[in-house]
Amino acid sequence: MGKNWEWSLKKGKEQRIKLEVDARMHGLPFNPNNIPLHSHCGTMQSHFNKGWRSVSAIDIELRVNGNRDYQHARQQLHKRFGGQHG
Repeated sequence: MGKNWEWSLKKGKEQRIKLEVDARMHGLPFNPNNIPLHSHCGTMQSHFNKGWRSVSAIDIELRVNGNRDYQHARQQLHKRFGGQHG
């Protein structure tokens, strides 16, 4: 696989995770079947699609729960120490 193909595969996975986590964190709907256009080159788009589809539910859950844990910890620090942290 060429480097550009690998890049497209990686970008597909990264973009799906970013968009789905953002939607979940904000209580917005997300349809994983709506794959965005990445390239007008069919091969590049195909690899992007493969990366997009390679994201599992656990990939999303780990990031959503990790973000929530981080936000919870920040809130607790803010309660305890005030606006000094952030």
